[in-house]
Amino acid sequence: MTPEVVETLHPPRLPEGFAALGWADLLAAFGLGLLLAVLVLTLAAPLLQRRPPRPRLSARIAAAAALPPQDRLLALARLLAERGGTLPEDLRAGLYTPGGADPARIEALILRGRR
Repeated sequence: MTPEVVETLHPPRLPEGFAALGWADLLAAFGLGLLLAVLVLTLAAPLLQRRPPRPRLSARIAAAAALPPQDRLLALARLLAERGGTLPEDLRAGLYTPGGADPARIEALILRGRR
């Protein structure tokens, strides 16, 4: 803006005490900033919490070994699917018959997929 334009502007219509920045205004701005920070931290708190580490693969296989036979096969099949592997047809059919699938073969497929 040129000086001529600034000279033609009207003075503020507020009293000088309102137009000037004082300590009360700064204190109010600081308080609002604190309230805003509390709000942001409250909303972000769930995202900032540490997550428990995932159990190791060997621990998950050991936990599946403690299950009943059919539940063990299902848990191993899910673990294999999580790792991106697929069951061969003979093992897949064995999941639905009692004692039909060999858990050791599924564990070998899981461990082979890790390498």
